[in-house]
Amino acid sequence: MTLRKNKELNLSKCIITALLLFAQSVVSAQINVYGNWSIDKILDSNDFQEYSIVKQDDRNPWGNILTLNLDGTFLCGNRAPCGNDVFRVVSGDFVKVGDSHIRFIVKRKSSSSYGKVNHLDSNLNKDLGIFYIYEDANSIRLIQSSGNLQEDKDRMLYSQMLDFFTKEWKSYDFAWENTDGNQPDEILKDCKEKTKQIDLSNCNIVFSRNESYGDIFLLRENESFYYVVYNAINKKVSLAYPK
Repeated sequence: MTLRKNKELNLSKCIITALLLFAQSVVSAQINVYGNWSIDKILDSNDFQEYSIVKQDDRNPWGNILTLNLDGTFLCGNRAPCGNDVFRVVSGDFVKVGDSHIRFIVKRKSSSSYGKVNHLDSNLNKDLGIFYIYEDANSIRLIQSSGNLQEDKDRMLYSQMLDFFTKEWKSYDFAWENTDGNQPDEILKDCKEKTKQIDLSNCNIVFSRNESYGDIFLLRENESFYYVVYNAINKKVSLAYPK
C-alpha cells in the first residue's frame, strides 16, 4: 500500500482552511446555555474532552439530559421508558466564566434501579474543569479548556477535524499493528508508518475521541495532520491512509 503523502497533506490543509473560514464566519456573541438540553454523555468524569448538547425535544424526553438553572445549579442524568434500566443522576453547581467558558462542580451523584438507590455520593466537591463553549450548525459544543483562548479555538478546530474523519473513515485504508500499550503515547509508539515518509515520533497528539469503531487520535507535525485509530478490543493500532 502506498501512502499518498501529498494528498494527505493537501487534505489536512483544505480541512484546516475550511474550518478557519467557518470559525471566522461565526459572529462572536454570548451563547444562552440555560434551560433543558439533551447531552451525549452524562457529566461525571474528567476523562472526557468534550460534550455536545442540543435543546431537548419535548416529544422525546428519553436519553441523557442536562438542565442548567438560572441559580447556577445543574442536574444531569438519564431517562428511559423502561423501569429496568439503571438511572444515574449527577448534580452540582456551574459558573459562567465570561461569555465563552463554563465550569462544572459536581456536588452529588447517585445511581438507582427498580426504585432502589444502589449508590449515593453526596457532599462531593469534584471540579470537572472549565469548558470552552461554541455553537455550530447543529449543537453547542463544550470543549475542555486549557485556559488559553487561542488554544481553545484550536481545540474546537481539532474537534471538527475529528467530526470530518468520523464521517469519512471508511474512505481510508489501515495497516494494523499489535500493541500492548494502554496510554495514548504507548499506543502511538507501536503504530508503524509503512512507507517511512512520516516520522511519527515528531508528531504530537493534539486531540482524541472515542467512537464506536475505535479511539481516534489526531496527530500534528507543524502544519500537517494525521489520524490514528486504536481498536481497544483487538489491541491493534493503525495510521489512516487516504485511498
